[in-house]
Parts: sequence; C-alpha cells; structure tokens
Amino acid sequence: MAWRLFRRDWQSGEVKVLFFALMIAVMAMVAIGTITDRTHRAMGEQSSEFLGADYTLRSPRAIEQSWLDKGRADGLQLTESTGFSTVLAKGDEFQLVSVTALGGKFPLKGEFEIADKPFTRGQSMQAQPENGSAWVEPRVLAALDAEKGDKVDFGAIQLTIAGVIVGGPGQASEMFNVAPKVYINQSDVERANIIQPGSRVSYTLFIAGDIQPRENFIDWLKPQMNKTQRLTGGKEGTPALQASIERAETFLRLASLISVVLAGVAIAVAAGRFSRRHYDYAAIYRCLGMQIAQVHRLYISQLMIMGLIGSAIGVALGLVIQQAIIVQFADFLPKPMVPINWAPVIAGGLSGLVVLIGFALPAFFQIARVSPLRVLRKEMVPQPVSSWLIYLLAIFTMALLMWWQSGSLKLVGILLGVALVAFIVIRLMAWLIFKVGIWLGKRGSTAVRYGLGQLKRYPAFTISQITAFGLAFIIMLSTVLIRSELLSEWQSQLPEDAPNHFLINVQPSEVPNLETILAEQDVETAGIYPMVRGRVTGLNGKPIEEAVSEEAQTDGSLRRELNLTWVEDVPKANEVVKGEWWDDAEHQPDENGVYQLSIDQNLAGRLGVDLGDVFEFSIGGVDVKGKITSFRDIQWDSFQPNFFMIFEPGALNENMATYITSFHLPLEKKAALNTILREMPTVTIIELDVIMEQVQTILDQVTTAVEFIMLFVLLAGVAVLYAVLQASKEERVLSATLLKTLGAQKKFIRMTLLSELALLGVFSGILGVIGGEVLVSVLYKEAMNIEPVLHPWFWLWVPLMAVTFICIAGWWGLKSLLNQPAHQVLRQL
Repeated sequence: MAWRLFRRDWQSGEVKVLFFALMIAVMAMVAIGTITDRTHRAMGEQSSEFLGADYTLRSPRAIEQSWLDKGRADGLQLTESTGFSTVLAKGDEFQLVSVTALGGKFPLKGEFEIADKPFTRGQSMQAQPENGSAWVEPRVLAALDAEKGDKVDFGAIQLTIAGVIVGGPGQASEMFNVAPKVYINQSDVERANIIQPGSRVSYTLFIAGDIQPRENFIDWLKPQMNKTQRLTGGKEGTPALQASIERAETFLRLASLISVVLAGVAIAVAAGRFSRRHYDYAAIYRCLGMQIAQVHRLYISQLMIMGLIGSAIGVALGLVIQQAIIVQFADFLPKPMVPINWAPVIAGGLSGLVVLIGFALPAFFQIARVSPLRVLRKEMVPQPVSSWLIYLLAIFTMALLMWWQSGSLKLVGILLGVALVAFIVIRLMAWLIFKVGIWLGKRGSTAVRYGLGQLKRYPAFTISQITAFGLAFIIMLSTVLIRSELLSEWQSQLPEDAPNHFLINVQPSEVPNLETILAEQDVETAGIYPMVRGRVTGLNGKPIEEAVSEEAQTDGSLRRELNLTWVEDVPKANEVVKGEWWDDAEHQPDENGVYQLSIDQNLAGRLGVDLGDVFEFSIGGVDVKGKITSFRDIQWDSFQPNFFMIFEPGALNENMATYITSFHLPLEKKAALNTILREMPTVTIIELDVIMEQVQTILDQVTTAVEFIMLFVLLAGVAVLYAVLQASKEERVLSATLLKTLGAQKKFIRMTLLSELALLGVFSGILGVIGGEVLVSVLYKEAMNIEPVLHPWFWLWVPLMAVTFICIAGWWGLKSLLNQPAHQVLRQL
C-alpha cells in the first residue's frame, strides 16, 4: 500500500517537492564531497614534488631489509640514500659539504634541474649521478673555484663535477644548511672509503606509488618505527606551502559540511509541506478504521521508499556531475587527479537518509495524529508531538557523519554552534516581524499590510521559511567571504616582488659592501639580520631532557642547532600575539644575567613553555640565558628570513655572527649575483626562482579548485532556496486565489505577493549577514589562523540580493496564476 500511495502522490505531484529536495541534497553532498576529497588528495599528491616522494623515512641507522622487501612486493617505488658531511678539495681549496648518496632514481616525484653553470636554467630530469660524478650546488663551485668537468677529491677517489643543481626537492626546507648539498652515486661511497666506524650518517628511504598500496604500506610501517625515525609526508616537506594548503583543506572540508547543512534545510522545509498536505488523507484513513500505528507504518514506509530511491538517484547524479567537472576543467585542477574514494559517496547517501529520517520523521509522526473530525472541520490540526529526542538524535547522527566526512571535529562544532546562535536569532526575528507589522500596519499601503499580515498569520510557517532562507544565505555568504580571504592571503603570500634570493654567511665586514651593490641595482632587501647558531641545553634551571615532556624531547628544535638572531623591532611577517616586545631602552640583562627572548607560538606550544620560562643556550661554547617575554605568530610562507627565537639586542654580542638577507631580483639583473660572488666569495647565494614557480603553480591550481567548489556550493544553495520557495508555494497560491475570488485586481495581488516575498528576503538577508559574519569570524580565528574582519558592504548587499532573488524566483512560480480562473487554480491544489 505504501508503494501505491507513493506512486499516486508522485502522479499528483504531492511527493515531488520532498523527493526533489532529497535528490538535490544528496546530489550536492556527493558531488561536493567527492570533488572536495579528490581535490584535497590531489593537492597532497602534488605537494609531494617538493619532498621528492610521497613519503620519506629518515633513520640514524640503515633501513631494515624486510621493510624494503615489503615495499617492493607491494609494487611501490623505493629509493635509498645515505647522508653525511665531508670535505671536498680541489688543489688548496676545501669546502665542507652535505653529501647525499643516491641508490636509485631520484626524485620519485618532481624533477631535478641540472645546469652547466650557476644562475642559469638547466635540464629537468629524474635520475642519479653516474659512477664517479657529482651534482653540486653553486656555492661549491664558488668555494673551490671550480666549474663543470673539474675533478674534486672525495675521500680516496676523485669525482667529476657533472652539473650544477639549479632546482630540486628539499631546497625550500634545507636553504639554511651551513654545508652546501652534493649528490653522488651510492656506489662511490664504498670506493671512497669515507665512512668509518663512528661516522655520523643518516639514512633516508624515499617512497612513492599508487595511493592504496602506498597508504597500506605506511600503515604497516608506522607501528614498527622507533622514536629516532621520522616519517614525513608531502605537505610536511613543503614549508612554503603548508599553511596555504592547510587553509585550502579547511575550506574544502567546510564545503563538505555545508552541503550536509543545506540538505537538512531543504528536507526539513519540504517535509513540513508534505505532512501538512497529507492531513486530510490521514483523517480519511482514520475514518476508514486505520489505527494510529497503522498510519505511522504507512507513511514511514513511504518515507523509506522515497529515501532509498531519491538517495540512489542523487548519488548517481552527483557522481556524473563531479566526473563531468573533473574532466571538463582538468587543465585548471591539481594534477594528477586521483581516482574516486567511495567514502564521501557513501557518506553523501547515508547523510541524505539520516537527514530525511531525522527532520521528516517528526512531521510524519504528526500526520498519524490527525483527528478523524478534520474531514468535517478543516481547521483542526493534529496536536504537536514531542519530537525533541528525534531531532537531537538526528542532529547527533548527522554530526557523526559530518565528522566522518570532514575529519575535523572543530569544524563540526563551529557549524553546530553557529546553528544554535542562528536559531536564537531566528526567534528574535519572529518577535521583530510582529513589531514591524504593528508599525507598518499603521503606515504602509494596503498591499504591504496584507503581505505582512500573511507572515503574521502563520508564525510557525514564517519562522521555518526565514530559518531555511537565512541558513542558506549564511552558508552562501560564508563560502564567498572565506574564498575571498583565502585568495587575498595567497596573493599577498607571493606578490610580484616576493623575495626570490637568499644570501647567507655574509660577514659583518661585508655588509656595507653588500648594501652598496644592491642599492646600485635598485634592489630592496627584506632586512639584513645577524645570525648565530646555538643549541638549547636547559629550561628553568634543569637540563632540557628533564624539563620537557617525552614527546617534546623528539621535537626537531631540541635535536639540532637553531638559527638565532637579535633585532630592535618586530620583523616583517611576524606579529606579537602574547606578552610584550622589548622597548627602545638600553638593553641590559636582569640581575641573574638573563636577557629577553621572543619565541614562535607554535614552538612554544610543542615544548609546553609559557611567558616567564627561561631557556639556556650553548652558543659557540658560551652559555646564554633568555627569558620568554613574548610569543610571535610567524608567516613562514613569506620567503623572508624568519627565526624560531629572537633575543633582544646586546644578548649575543660575544658571539661571532654572520648575516642573512633575502630580496627580489628580476631575471635581467642576475648579473649582480656574479658581482656579489666575485667580491664576497664566502657568501652563499640561494636561488628560489624554481621553487617559487612551483609554489605559484600549485597555488594557482588550488585557487581554481576553491573557485569551483565555491561555485558549486552556491549553486546548491540556490537549489535549496528554490526548493524552499516551492515548498511554500501552496500557501501563496491559496491566498492569491482567495483575493482574486473576492474581486481583487491583478495589481493589488501582485503587490501583496511581492511585499510578502520582499519582507521574507529582508529578514532572511539580515539573518544571513549576522550569521555569516559570526560563522566566518569564528572559522577565521579557530580553524584558519586568519585575523577576523568585518565586511560592511555585505551588510547592504546580502539583504538586497536576498530580496531580489526571493522576489524573482517566487514571482516566477506564481505569475501564471493571475491569468487563470480561480476555480481552475483551486482544482490544482
């Protein structure tokens, strides 16, 4: 009987609004969720080019052979490397270098760029140096007064310089290494007899392959690793991109959650309309002897039929749409695009069913409570059921699905919290409607008063419409604002004049000469900073191993020497977020010989330190103490010199410092680099042109992905708005028809309907602005690490756009009524 009832309702159009709302909701969730998931994973795949592989495993001892056998058996690409420091020599010249001996093709992701001369473009390749040859960084040539083809001493053998490394994986994260990089063939290590017992050697395994076997291998590998070994993924190996990619991922996860909220809005409104239209049918069933439980089963069975069919069609359409978008716009999206992961597809289908059951079930329960007397008295409506438990269960289940789909409990909590705030605002809106109604009732035209009277006549229905419209506008506005802020952040991250060269190891006596050379070329630096290297040895009077947690002991900042500096003012791309920066007074240590110290807030969180804690450093054999007086938020992706820890001036005067700077140098001024090397041969020049081109390419593709996701969310929001208008169409049709029957003119009916629609637009637009600003501010601060700002222009534009859309879309579905006889319209209801 439920199937026959569904078919009859379909033919009569009774079920179509709810069915299409469900189908659109599931379609949007599947399409947005799948595109978001594929784009997210593709960004991770692409960012691995900076690492040279999908994952790297670093270890102080040789990689277990069983691990290599397992990886190769799983079909993965594996390349081993050995890293150590040694000295290259050519005649009377010597240079400390950091050697990477490659045991196979490298990089597995991305490419090397090997040139014949420094500061020129080279040839891209995935390979390893041939036996007896080496690829070197430009500063090796400057230090040894060598060029391509020269031989250099390497332990017991000689190597031929076969090329100059212009670009390649790892440069962005290793730019401040004291020793320049040299790549050789693994077979030359044993011949050189350069590694002896006690030598300090590191081993790296580069891992790449198809997603599923690769991730299975990583899951198998992690439990077998010890604390001395470190596994790094592509994003973690991309310091210039990490913040941008994390924000983009947050946006994409947010888009997935938004699709779930849009589904709930559309289905809840459509279910309410469906239940109200079936009160009469339920009254007839009761008159014919059906019990409440039987009516319950009948309509719940129909709900399940509707849910299964609608979800199946929605899933199919969502898959078709996402594939069409991926194929059509493949050139603008991250490459390579990864295959479909079925988790968001399943989540989309299940979310549609959960939302349908959760938000439609209370309305369907109310159908069964219709009194049989409604057959004679239409004004009798069923007593409302206590449905809070059902709603709470639905919200809880939906929250679990949102968490599963997004992987972010914080985002789910923020959205649900803002939804609660929106509900409170909606109640205030209802009160405002009645207050405004009293005021307009005395001053507005007859048509306006009548339109407002329609809203006041059905307060519950009016509130549900404002809720639906308002939430849709909140979501759409939030999507636009977050997208705009992300694009602004990315554009500011890589402006046209972003630094693309670093100079390190500048001696104090060379600073004036360097400033003169750069000034002659009209080159502006990001600041020239002194730099010394020191190791953290203690905290608050205790050895560092005893003062921090076991987890913090593995942090990289405590396992190596840090780059330290001192400055008078807060550096560019830094912001003090806690404590106070030192003033311009004379800088002296306190009575205990402790200087003021500023620390990166993320590092402080990892180490568990706070304001007032005192670090102890060993710097060139000299002990220095620093008391934390401020936390800084550092923009690490700014391509400017940044430091985890900064002392006040005067703290490190007893230590010999070198200087570091960065600047933007156009291609036509590259000759200045040769001048710098000729006059200051000990200076190290690091070119970032290739890295920045890669960063810009990825940011452009991430931007395009964000644009597409935003557009699809907006289209889904428009579909939801239209579904809400369709769900409320019957009441307006009935009102307009009654006016027409009573002799009202077309102009009056038109003005009445437009007044009602415009007022709905105003109230829902105001709600959209308030809720959107609250949601975006919370997301900026808690999820994206962006300073919240207000958007005054949108306070005007959103209500205007809401009024325009609701009036046009609502009138489009009603204008034909004015030309039809009243009795014909009534038969269609």
